[in-house]
Amino acid sequence: MAKNKLSDSIWGVLGEGIKLYCMHFKKYSQYMLFPVLGQFAGLFWVFGTSWLFSQNLDYLTREIPALDSFGTVMVCLMLITLPGLILWMKAFWDYLVAYGALNSMTEAAMSTGKIYDFPAYNAVVTRRAASFIGVWLLFSLFSLVSVIPFFWVIGLIFFVYFVLIFQVFTFEEDVSPSGCFKRSLMLIKGNFARTLAIMVVLFAVTYYFLEIGVSVIFDALKISDFFYGILEGWTSTIPLDSINSILAMVGLVQITPLDISKSVVQQIIFFLVVGFTLPLRSIVWTLWYKVLGEKDGVPSKVSHKTSKKLDPEIIKRAKEKDE
Repeated sequence: MAKNKLSDSIWGVLGEGIKLYCMHFKKYSQYMLFPVLGQFAGLFWVFGTSWLFSQNLDYLTREIPALDSFGTVMVCLMLITLPGLILWMKAFWDYLVAYGALNSMTEAAMSTGKIYDFPAYNAVVTRRAASFIGVWLLFSLFSLVSVIPFFWVIGLIFFVYFVLIFQVFTFEEDVSPSGCFKRSLMLIKGNFARTLAIMVVLFAVTYYFLEIGVSVIFDALKISDFFYGILEGWTSTIPLDSINSILAMVGLVQITPLDISKSVVQQIIFFLVVGFTLPLRSIVWTLWYKVLGEKDGVPSKVSHKTSKKLDPEIIKRAKEKDE
Protein backbone atom coordinates (compact mmCIF):
# COMPACT_ATOMS: atom_id res chain seq x y z
CA MET A 1 0.00 0.00 0.00
CA ALA A 2 2.73 2.39 1.03
CA LYS A 3 4.69 1.35 -2.02
CA ASN A 4 1.77 2.22 -4.33
CA LYS A 5 1.32 5.56 -2.66
CA LEU A 6 5.01 6.21 -3.04
CA SER A 7 4.86 5.30 -6.72
CA ASP A 8 1.88 7.53 -7.46
CA SER A 9 2.76 10.71 -5.57
CA ILE A 10 5.85 12.89 -5.26
CA TRP A 11 4.42 14.00 -1.91
CA GLY A 12 4.54 10.37 -0.82
CA VAL A 13 8.26 10.27 -1.66
CA LEU A 14 8.93 13.58 0.09
CA GLY A 15 6.85 12.58 3.12
CA GLU A 16 8.56 9.20 3.43
CA GLY A 17 11.96 10.88 3.03
CA ILE A 18 11.27 13.38 5.80
CA LYS A 19 9.94 10.55 7.99
CA LEU A 20 13.11 8.48 7.53
CA TYR A 21 15.31 11.53 8.12
CA CYS A 22 13.51 12.41 11.36
CA MET A 23 13.47 8.80 12.61
CA HIS A 24 17.23 8.44 12.14
CA PHE A 25 18.16 12.11 12.59
CA LYS A 26 20.70 11.36 15.34
CA LYS A 27 22.58 8.79 13.26
CA TYR A 28 22.56 10.89 10.11
CA SER A 29 23.78 13.95 12.05
CA GLN A 30 26.54 11.94 13.72
CA TYR A 31 27.68 10.72 10.33
CA MET A 32 27.81 14.25 8.92
CA LEU A 33 29.63 15.80 11.91
CA PHE A 34 33.18 15.33 10.66
CA PRO A 35 32.54 15.92 6.92
CA VAL A 36 30.86 19.26 7.72
CA LEU A 37 32.60 20.55 10.85
CA GLY A 38 35.96 19.09 9.80
CA GLN A 39 35.98 21.39 6.77
CA PHE A 40 35.29 24.38 9.02
CA ALA A 41 38.01 23.35 11.46
CA GLY A 42 40.53 22.89 8.65
CA LEU A 43 39.76 26.26 7.05
CA PHE A 44 39.80 27.95 10.46
CA TRP A 45 43.25 26.50 11.11
CA VAL A 46 44.58 27.56 7.69
CA PHE A 47 43.26 31.14 7.79
CA GLY A 48 43.70 31.59 11.55
CA THR A 49 47.34 30.50 11.69
CA SER A 50 48.30 32.36 8.52
CA TRP A 51 46.67 35.54 9.87
CA LEU A 52 48.42 35.23 13.25
CA PHE A 53 51.71 34.56 11.50
CA SER A 54 51.39 37.61 9.25
CA GLN A 55 50.31 39.82 12.17
CA ASN A 56 53.39 38.87 14.18
CA LEU A 57 55.84 38.60 11.30
CA ASP A 58 57.69 41.82 12.16
CA TYR A 59 58.29 40.67 15.71
CA LEU A 60 59.34 37.18 14.59
CA THR A 61 61.73 38.64 12.02
CA ARG A 62 63.43 40.72 14.69
CA GLU A 63 63.71 37.75 17.06
CA ILE A 64 64.62 35.18 14.39
CA PRO A 65 66.87 36.71 11.70
CA ALA A 66 66.54 33.60 9.53
CA LEU A 67 62.94 34.62 8.84
CA ASP A 68 64.13 37.74 7.03
CA SER A 69 63.75 35.91 3.71
CA PHE A 70 60.72 35.52 1.49
CA GLY A 71 61.50 31.85 0.80
CA THR A 72 61.83 31.04 4.50
CA VAL A 73 58.60 32.86 5.32
CA MET A 74 56.73 30.91 2.66
CA VAL A 75 58.10 27.58 3.90
CA CYS A 76 57.10 28.42 7.48
CA LEU A 77 53.66 29.52 6.32
CA MET A 78 53.13 26.26 4.43
CA LEU A 79 54.26 24.20 7.42
CA ILE A 80 51.96 25.88 9.93
CA THR A 81 48.94 25.69 7.62
CA LEU A 82 49.60 22.11 6.43
CA PRO A 83 47.75 20.37 9.33
CA GLY A 84 44.64 22.43 8.63
CA LEU A 85 44.88 21.73 4.91
CA ILE A 86 45.16 17.97 5.53
CA LEU A 87 42.18 18.10 7.90
CA TRP A 88 40.11 20.01 5.33
CA MET A 89 41.03 17.58 2.53
CA LYS A 90 40.05 14.56 4.65
CA ALA A 91 36.73 16.13 5.67
CA PHE A 92 36.04 17.21 2.08
CA TRP A 93 36.69 13.69 0.78
CA ASP A 94 34.37 12.24 3.44
CA TYR A 95 31.72 14.74 2.36
CA LEU A 96 32.01 13.53 -1.24
CA VAL A 97 31.88 9.90 -0.08
CA ALA A 98 28.66 10.71 1.78
CA TYR A 99 26.90 11.18 -1.57
CA GLY A 100 27.20 7.43 -2.09
CA ALA A 101 27.30 6.10 1.48
CA LEU A 102 24.07 7.85 2.49
CA ASN A 103 22.20 5.95 -0.23
CA SER A 104 23.38 2.62 1.20
CA MET A 105 22.54 3.92 4.68
CA THR A 106 19.01 4.70 3.54
CA GLU A 107 18.67 1.21 2.04
CA ALA A 108 19.57 -0.27 5.43
CA ALA A 109 17.16 2.05 7.27
CA MET A 110 14.34 1.01 4.95
CA SER A 111 15.02 -2.74 5.03
CA THR A 112 16.08 -3.23 8.67
CA GLY A 113 14.85 -0.12 10.46
CA LYS A 114 18.38 0.53 11.76
CA ILE A 115 21.57 2.27 10.70
CA TYR A 116 24.34 -0.06 11.75
CA ASP A 117 27.92 0.83 10.96
CA PHE A 118 29.32 3.88 9.18
CA PRO A 119 32.53 2.20 7.86
CA ALA A 120 30.42 -0.45 6.11
CA TYR A 121 28.46 2.21 4.22
CA ASN A 122 31.63 4.12 3.35
CA ALA A 123 33.12 0.90 1.97
CA VAL A 124 30.36 0.81 -0.65
CA VAL A 125 32.09 3.87 -2.15
CA THR A 126 35.74 3.52 -1.16
CA ARG A 127 36.12 0.02 -2.59
CA ARG A 128 35.27 1.58 -5.98
CA ALA A 129 37.05 4.87 -5.33
CA ALA A 130 38.45 5.21 -8.87
CA SER A 131 35.01 4.86 -10.44
CA PHE A 132 33.52 7.22 -7.85
CA ILE A 133 36.16 9.87 -8.58
CA GLY A 134 35.34 9.44 -12.26
CA VAL A 135 31.68 10.21 -11.57
CA TRP A 136 32.64 13.35 -9.66
CA LEU A 137 35.06 14.49 -12.38
CA LEU A 138 32.38 14.14 -15.05
CA PHE A 139 29.88 15.94 -12.83
CA SER A 140 32.38 18.76 -12.13
CA LEU A 141 33.04 19.11 -15.86
CA PHE A 142 29.31 19.33 -16.51
CA SER A 143 28.92 21.90 -13.69
CA LEU A 144 31.70 24.09 -15.10
CA VAL A 145 30.05 24.17 -18.50
CA SER A 146 26.66 24.92 -16.90
CA VAL A 147 28.10 28.00 -15.17
CA ILE A 148 28.39 29.72 -18.57
CA PRO A 149 25.25 31.93 -18.90
CA PHE A 150 24.57 30.68 -22.43
CA PHE A 151 24.17 27.12 -21.10
CA TRP A 152 22.10 27.91 -17.98
CA VAL A 153 18.80 26.57 -19.29
CA ILE A 154 20.38 23.52 -20.91
CA GLY A 155 22.44 22.93 -17.77
CA LEU A 156 19.35 23.04 -15.56
CA ILE A 157 17.55 20.54 -17.79
CA PHE A 158 20.43 18.09 -17.73
CA PHE A 159 20.96 18.65 -14.01
CA VAL A 160 17.45 17.25 -13.50
CA TYR A 161 18.22 14.31 -15.76
CA PHE A 162 21.51 13.59 -13.94
CA VAL A 163 20.18 13.94 -10.37
CA LEU A 164 20.24 10.16 -9.72
CA ILE A 165 23.86 9.49 -10.76
CA PHE A 166 25.00 8.73 -7.19
CA GLN A 167 22.07 6.39 -6.59
CA VAL A 168 22.93 4.53 -9.80
CA PHE A 169 26.57 4.33 -8.70
CA THR A 170 25.59 2.95 -5.28
CA PHE A 171 23.08 0.32 -6.33
CA GLU A 172 24.28 -0.72 -9.79
CA GLU A 173 27.89 -1.73 -9.33
CA ASP A 174 28.63 -2.77 -12.91
CA VAL A 175 27.81 0.65 -14.37
CA SER A 176 30.74 2.83 -15.52
CA PRO A 177 31.04 6.54 -14.53
CA SER A 178 29.61 7.66 -17.86
CA GLY A 179 27.04 4.90 -17.59
CA CYS A 180 25.77 6.43 -14.34
CA PHE A 181 24.80 9.56 -16.27
CA LYS A 182 23.16 7.56 -19.07
CA ARG A 183 21.26 5.38 -16.60
CA SER A 184 20.04 8.40 -14.61
CA LEU A 185 18.87 10.06 -17.83
CA MET A 186 16.92 6.94 -18.82
CA LEU A 187 15.25 6.72 -15.40
CA ILE A 188 14.21 10.40 -15.41
CA LYS A 189 13.05 10.25 -19.04
CA GLY A 190 9.28 10.56 -19.00
CA ASN A 191 9.36 11.74 -15.35
CA PHE A 192 11.05 15.10 -15.85
CA ALA A 193 8.23 17.29 -14.46
CA ARG A 194 7.81 15.26 -11.27
CA THR A 195 11.57 15.08 -10.74
CA LEU A 196 11.84 18.84 -11.20
CA ALA A 197 9.00 19.34 -8.67
CA ILE A 198 10.84 17.24 -6.06
CA MET A 199 14.04 19.16 -6.77
CA VAL A 200 12.32 22.53 -6.34
CA VAL A 201 10.78 21.49 -3.01
CA LEU A 202 14.08 20.11 -1.70
CA PHE A 203 15.94 23.22 -2.85
CA ALA A 204 13.41 25.55 -1.21
CA VAL A 205 13.43 23.64 2.08
CA THR A 206 17.14 22.86 2.52
CA TYR A 207 18.71 25.83 0.72
CA TYR A 208 16.31 28.61 1.67
CA PHE A 209 13.69 28.15 4.39
CA LEU A 210 15.86 26.17 6.83
CA GLU A 211 18.72 28.62 6.34
CA ILE A 212 16.41 31.52 7.20
CA GLY A 213 15.16 29.63 10.25
CA VAL A 214 18.66 28.87 11.53
CA SER A 215 19.71 32.50 10.92
CA VAL A 216 16.78 33.69 13.06
CA ILE A 217 17.81 31.29 15.84
CA PHE A 218 21.43 32.46 15.66
CA ASP A 219 20.30 36.08 15.91
CA ALA A 220 17.91 35.36 18.81
CA LEU A 221 20.60 33.52 20.78
CA LYS A 222 23.20 36.23 20.01
CA ILE A 223 25.41 33.61 18.35
CA SER A 224 25.71 35.78 15.24
CA ASP A 225 26.84 38.77 17.31
CA PHE A 226 29.52 36.60 18.94
CA PHE A 227 30.95 35.62 15.56
CA TYR A 228 30.66 39.19 14.27
CA GLY A 229 32.93 40.31 17.10
CA ILE A 230 35.51 37.63 16.30
CA LEU A 231 35.50 38.17 12.55
CA GLU A 232 35.45 41.95 12.66
CA GLY A 233 38.97 41.97 14.09
CA TRP A 234 40.16 39.97 11.09
CA THR A 235 38.15 41.85 8.46
CA SER A 236 39.37 45.20 9.80
CA THR A 237 42.84 44.28 8.50
CA ILE A 238 41.52 44.06 4.92
CA PRO A 239 42.45 47.20 2.93
CA LEU A 240 38.90 48.37 2.21
CA ASP A 241 39.83 51.97 1.30
CA SER A 242 40.95 51.08 -2.20
CA ILE A 243 37.95 48.78 -2.68
CA ASN A 244 35.50 51.42 -1.46
CA SER A 245 37.05 54.06 -3.71
CA ILE A 246 36.34 51.84 -6.73
CA LEU A 247 32.79 51.19 -5.49
CA ALA A 248 32.24 54.94 -5.03
CA MET A 249 33.34 55.58 -8.60
CA VAL A 250 30.63 53.26 -9.95
CA GLY A 251 28.01 54.53 -7.50
CA LEU A 252 27.81 51.41 -5.30
CA VAL A 253 27.39 51.32 -1.52
CA GLN A 254 30.65 51.11 0.37
CA ILE A 255 31.37 48.09 2.53
CA THR A 256 32.60 47.93 6.12
CA PRO A 257 34.37 45.22 8.16
CA LEU A 258 31.01 44.48 9.81
CA ASP A 259 29.41 43.92 6.40
CA ILE A 260 32.08 41.36 5.53
CA SER A 261 31.68 39.69 8.94
CA LYS A 262 27.92 39.38 8.42
CA SER A 263 28.44 37.92 4.97
CA VAL A 264 30.92 35.33 6.30
CA VAL A 265 28.57 34.30 9.12
CA GLN A 266 25.70 33.98 6.64
CA GLN A 267 27.83 31.74 4.44
CA ILE A 268 28.76 29.61 7.46
CA ILE A 269 25.09 29.16 8.38
CA PHE A 270 24.27 28.32 4.76
CA PHE A 271 26.98 25.65 4.58
CA LEU A 272 25.96 24.15 7.94
CA VAL A 273 22.33 23.83 6.87
CA VAL A 274 23.15 22.48 3.41
CA GLY A 275 25.74 20.06 4.84
CA PHE A 276 23.59 18.59 7.59
CA THR A 277 20.56 18.25 5.30
CA LEU A 278 22.51 16.30 2.68
CA PRO A 279 21.08 13.06 4.21
CA LEU A 280 17.53 14.34 3.61
CA ARG A 281 18.25 15.00 -0.06
CA SER A 282 19.99 11.63 -0.44
CA ILE A 283 17.07 9.81 1.22
CA VAL A 284 14.51 11.42 -1.07
CA TRP A 285 16.53 10.73 -4.23
CA THR A 286 17.12 7.13 -3.13
CA LEU A 287 13.38 6.67 -2.70
CA TRP A 288 12.75 8.30 -6.07
CA TYR A 289 15.37 6.04 -7.69
CA LYS A 290 13.54 3.01 -6.31
CA VAL A 291 10.17 4.30 -7.51
CA LEU A 292 11.45 4.88 -11.04
CA GLY A 293 13.47 1.67 -10.98
CA GLU A 294 10.35 -0.32 -10.09
CA LYS A 295 8.74 0.87 -13.29
CA ASP A 296 11.91 -0.03 -15.16
CA GLY A 297 12.08 -3.49 -13.58
CA VAL A 298 15.46 -2.95 -11.85
CA PRO A 299 14.86 -2.88 -8.05
CA SER A 300 14.61 -6.67 -7.67
CA LYS A 301 18.02 -6.96 -9.32
CA VAL A 302 19.42 -4.15 -7.20
CA SER A 303 18.04 -5.60 -3.99
CA HIS A 304 19.51 -8.98 -4.89
CA LYS A 305 22.96 -7.49 -5.42
CA THR A 306 22.72 -5.45 -2.26
CA SER A 307 21.60 -8.35 -0.11
CA LYS A 308 24.36 -10.61 -1.39
CA LYS A 309 27.25 -8.15 -1.24
CA LEU A 310 26.43 -5.54 1.37
CA ASP A 311 23.82 -6.65 3.89
CA PRO A 312 25.68 -9.65 5.39
CA GLU A 313 28.67 -7.49 6.34
CA ILE A 314 26.51 -4.69 7.69
CA ILE A 315 24.31 -7.09 9.67
CA LYS A 316 27.37 -8.93 11.00
CA ARG A 317 28.83 -5.68 12.35
CA ALA A 318 25.44 -4.73 13.78
CA LYS A 319 25.17 -7.99 15.69
CA GLU A 320 28.66 -7.50 17.10
CA LYS A 321 27.67 -4.01 18.28
CA ASP A 322 24.38 -5.28 19.75
CA GLU A 323 26.21 -8.03 21.65
